[in-house]
Amino acid sequence: MTWLRSGSDKKRPKKKSESVLLRSARWAVALVAEVILAWSLAAPSHAGAFGQGLHDALMGLLGPAAFILPLWAGYVMAAQWKAGESKGMLTAALGGLFVILGAATLFGVAGLAAAKPEWGGWAGSGLAQLSGGAVGRFGTVFASLVMVLIGAQILFHIAWGELLKELSALASEDFSSWQKGREQFKAEAAVAKKRDKEAPVQPRIAPIPEPAKAKDAPPPPVVDEKPQPVKKDSNGGLPPIITAPKPAPAKKKTDGEASLAGTAPFALPPLDLLNVMKSAGGNGRPTEAEIRDAVASLERTLTSFEIDARVSGISPGPVITRYEVSPGPGVTVNSIVARADDIALSMRAKGIRLIAPIPGKAAIGIELPNARPASVGMREILESPALAGIDNPLAFALGLSSDGEPLSADLQTMPHVLVAGATNSGKSVMVHSLIGSILFRMPPDRVKFLLIDPKRIELTLYDGIPHLYDPKVPPEAVQVITSAKQASTALKGLVRVMEDRYEKFQAWRVRDIAQYNREALARGEKQEYYIVVVIDELADLMVVARDIVEDSIQRLTQMARAVGIHMVIATQRPSVDVLTGVIKANLPSRIAMRVATKVDSKVIIDQNGAEALLGKGDALYMTPGADPARIQGAFVSTAEIGALVEYLKGQGKPDYRLLDVMSGPAGTEDLAQFGVEPLEFTQALKLVLERRRVSQDLLKAQFGSSARATNLLSLLEIKGFINKPEGSNKWNIHFEKIEDFLLKNFPQVDLSKPGI
Repeated sequence: MTWLRSGSDKKRPKKKSESVLLRSARWAVALVAEVILAWSLAAPSHAGAFGQGLHDALMGLLGPAAFILPLWAGYVMAAQWKAGESKGMLTAALGGLFVILGAATLFGVAGLAAAKPEWGGWAGSGLAQLSGGAVGRFGTVFASLVMVLIGAQILFHIAWGELLKELSALASEDFSSWQKGREQFKAEAAVAKKRDKEAPVQPRIAPIPEPAKAKDAPPPPVVDEKPQPVKKDSNGGLPPIITAPKPAPAKKKTDGEASLAGTAPFALPPLDLLNVMKSAGGNGRPTEAEIRDAVASLERTLTSFEIDARVSGISPGPVITRYEVSPGPGVTVNSIVARADDIALSMRAKGIRLIAPIPGKAAIGIELPNARPASVGMREILESPALAGIDNPLAFALGLSSDGEPLSADLQTMPHVLVAGATNSGKSVMVHSLIGSILFRMPPDRVKFLLIDPKRIELTLYDGIPHLYDPKVPPEAVQVITSAKQASTALKGLVRVMEDRYEKFQAWRVRDIAQYNREALARGEKQEYYIVVVIDELADLMVVARDIVEDSIQRLTQMARAVGIHMVIATQRPSVDVLTGVIKANLPSRIAMRVATKVDSKVIIDQNGAEALLGKGDALYMTPGADPARIQGAFVSTAEIGALVEYLKGQGKPDYRLLDVMSGPAGTEDLAQFGVEPLEFTQALKLVLERRRVSQDLLKAQFGSSARATNLLSLLEIKGFINKPEGSNKWNIHFEKIEDFLLKNFPQVDLSKPGI
C-alpha cells in the first residue's frame, strides 16, 4: 500500500550500530513486559496477584482503551527491531499516547451518556468531562477522533494524498462496474421482453421424444457395466441382478380430457425454472465390490445364527438395494424376520426393511440403504416418459421406484391420497411436488386448488396464483386458507359445489366429469374444471372444528370423485384420533414417510415398515388393492416453488364463478313482506353467530330502529332460527341451522370475519 510508509524508510546518515548483545537484552526484557501486559489484561484471573493488580490499575485508569497498550508496545518493538536501532522511542511514545488518550476519551463520552463513567476509566472520564464543559459532547468526540488520527499519523506515517487517491480509484471502479451491469441488465430485459412477445403461446408442454435405440441393443448395465446379469457359479460370483421391466406408458389424452374451449390463452411454465439434480439418474447404485461384500456379510450373519439361507437375487436402486434371500428347507420366515436388528448391526446400516415374503417369489426381501444415495429432482420425472406428453389433468411426479424407474401417479385413479410422516421426513416436499407437477402441466381453466394451511408456512407460498379457488370467496379476494374456521366453511361450501355438479350431471345424463366435458364440448357449453383440495396439517383442523371437518371430508371423499373433486390430506401426527376410521376408509391411496413407531406405521398403511424408512423423501406408496411399494420422492426446493409462483402470477389472476349471487337467493322470497332486505337479514344472522345471543335491544343497537329490530326478531323466529320454550323468557338459538342457511344461500359471506 503506497499510502502507508514506515518512518525507517526515510534516508538518514548511517551511524555506528550499537552492541548487538545490548540491543538483544533490551528487546528480551521488552518482550517479557509485553507478554505480561497482554496476559494481565486478557486473563487477569490466571495472571496471579501482580497481573490482577496491573489489570485493575490499567482498567481503572484508561478503561477498555487499556487494551491498546500491548498492541502499541508490540508495534514499537517490531518497528525498532526492523530499523536495527533504538532511536525514535520518544516519537513512538508520543503517537501511542495520542491514540490511547483519544480512545479513552471516546469511551468516556459513551460512558457519561450511558451513566457508566467506568467505561472511560479515570483518565477518559476526566478528559470527557473537562472537554465537554468547554466544547460540548460533539466537540469532545471530534477532538478525540483528531487525537487518534494524529497518533496514527505519527506511528504509521500515513500518506493521506495517496490514501484518498486509492479510495477514489476504488469508488470510480465500483461505479463503472455498477453502470456497466445496469446497462447489461437493461439490454437483457429488452431482449427477453421482445422474445416473450414474439414467442407463440403453447397450451401445454410439448412431448419429449425418447432417444432412438438399436433394434437388438442389449439392456443398459445395472452395476458391473456388462450387458447380461451375472449368475452365481462355482467361482463365487454374484447372484443374478434383477432388472425391473420398464413401466407402461401413461395414458394419453382422451376426448373427455380435451382442453377447455373458449378460454383465455395461458402459457405454461417452462421446465427451466427447475434445477437439474447432478446425482439424478441412478448414480447412487452400489458398485460390484460393495454388492459382493454385502452378500458375503449377509450370508455370514445368517449362518452365524444357524439359518440356512442364501442370497438368490439383487435389485439395486438409486437409494436402496434389495437382496432376495431364499431360505433352505425347514427354515421359517419368522426365524429371519426376528433377526432384523442383528442383520442391521452386521451390515452397519442405518435401518433395514424386510419384505417377508416377496409377493410371487419364494424369497424374503431385505432392503439396505446405499452408501451414496442419489438425489431425485422433480424436473427429471417431468421430463421422463412417465409424464412428458401426458395430458391427464391430475397426473403428478411421484419419484423413482426402488429399481430407479421414474414414477408418476394420477389423482383421478387414486382418487384421494393421504400423506403422513414425522418432521423432516419429506412430507411437505412431497406435497409441493404434487402441486408443482400439476401447475407445470395444467392451466387454471382445467385444474384449481383449494389450499388449507393451518401452519401458515408451507402452502402460503402459492398465494396469488391463478389456480387458487375458494367457493365462498370472490376470485379477487381468494387466498390460501390459514384458519380452522375458514377451512370448515370452505369445505362445507365445497360440499355444496359437489351437490350442484351432481344435479347438473343428472340433468345431462352423464356419469362423471370426463363425460360431462365431452358433452359440453359438443354442445358448445362451458366445461367444468377439476378441483384439488390440499390440507397440509389435518391434526390442527381436527382439534378446532372436528365435527364439521370430519363430516365434510367424509362426504367429499365418498362422493366427489365423479364430479372432479379430489383431496390430498397431509399430517405429521398419524394417530387414531386424527386419522379416524371414517377418514381412512375413504383414502385408499396412501404415502407413508418415515415415522417414529410401528404403531404410527400401522395407522397409515395398516402394517409395519414406515418406521424403518430413511427420511428425506424415502416413502412407501400404497395404492388400492396393492402392497406398499418403496419409492424415493421427487425433490423440489422452496426457491424453485417461488420461481414457479412468480411466473404464474404474471399469467393472470384467479377467475371462477361463485355458487350464487347475493340478490334473490333461495329461502329469502318472504323477506319483502316483513320489510327486510336480504343484506339486512344476513347481517342479523351473522350478528347472532358472533354475539352468541339475540334480543330486540341487540338488533336495535345494530340497525338503529325498533320497528326493524322487531321485524327481524319475528322473522328469525318464523324461520326457526330461534325459539322460546314455554315458561321461559330466554331465546334458544340454533347456531348450526344459521350457519347452514348462510352457507347455502350466501356462500360469499365470510363467517370468520366481522361484518359482511
